[in-house]
Amino acid sequence: MGSRHFSQKQKLAILDSAAEVGVKTAAELAGVHYTSVYEWRRQLKSLGKQGFLDYNPSYPGRGIKQISPEQEKAVLDTWKDNPGFGPGQVRNQLRRQAITVSIRTVRSIMQANGYKVAKRKSDKKELQRFEARRPLELAQMDVLEFFINKLKVYLLLLLDDFSRFILGWQLLTETSTDAVILLVQRAIDRYGKMQEILTDRGFIFYSWRGINRFERFLQTQGIDHTHARPHHPQTLGKVEACNRRLKQELIDQQHFSNVHDAQAAIDNWVYNYNYKRAHQGIGGLVVPAERFHGQADQVLAAMAKGLDVGADHCYSFRGIERSMINLVLNPDGKLILYLLGQPILLTGGENDTETKPRGSRRGD
Repeated sequence: MGSRHFSQKQKLAILDSAAEVGVKTAAELAGVHYTSVYEWRRQLKSLGKQGFLDYNPSYPGRGIKQISPEQEKAVLDTWKDNPGFGPGQVRNQLRRQAITVSIRTVRSIMQANGYKVAKRKSDKKELQRFEARRPLELAQMDVLEFFINKLKVYLLLLLDDFSRFILGWQLLTETSTDAVILLVQRAIDRYGKMQEILTDRGFIFYSWRGINRFERFLQTQGIDHTHARPHHPQTLGKVEACNRRLKQELIDQQHFSNVHDAQAAIDNWVYNYNYKRAHQGIGGLVVPAERFHGQADQVLAAMAKGLDVGADHCYSFRGIERSMINLVLNPDGKLILYLLGQPILLTGGENDTETKPRGSRRGD
């Protein structure tokens, strides 16, 4: 399918054909990609028949841009894997795989396959953006409530402000201060201690009558506790944005038969969010784990060389300036070695000295 020029009258004839035999069939007969036919149809709807015929494109020399089957498949596969992505995010995700496709081409393919641009509400006040300067300087924590059948559940999410990396999560059937403390302790054991934690004034985080157990726990750990300003939910904007995306992409799309099903699905979503998908809030080209573990510059350099940074071991772990290894003693006497955040269970005791990798990521 080469580059071709069509007059407005020829385009209208192709659109008439599409109305009879379908867009893709008409496009194939005319020797043009179906995304072009969809674009002409949108123009016709917007301009009307006479306006469409009178329309004179300002770039007649470019012709109809060719879209290869490989490009189309790459766009649709990436969008299928990340249904919440817009054209810009799909394009950036493809760039991580050393695939270069213009955002216009991505948008055309997606719109021809059902993508609709979401209308955003304009904020009356321009909000001041804030971001921590390094990993673990600040973590945000929030609770997302939803139902599994008729059972109300609560998802605790702990997010690193600098990298947007999810440090930990826990799905509960009832909220408790103990669960919050356990989530933070696990994150400390696995990744190191955060300097400050930002939460709202919910009862599991804050007490109006003195200091509750969570606040006392943070004091003993030497972690500062900051509360979001009342009636200013944007203070927790990063973790709340993550909650919204999880809800839109997973909770609103899947039916969970029980809590275990939900835990497995959330576990998979969090893993892909942390390690697989580029994040718009940190430049759009790196994933949260790469920024959290100090690999962002290496990844961008690899991309500049045309390397597929989605492939395993495409870059090294050199140049990371903070500790990557943590050894933790559990209350049950078992040792857990965390290497780059991945747990290895060192079972110990009188009759058990075997070393085993932990198989589950849930809640870590």
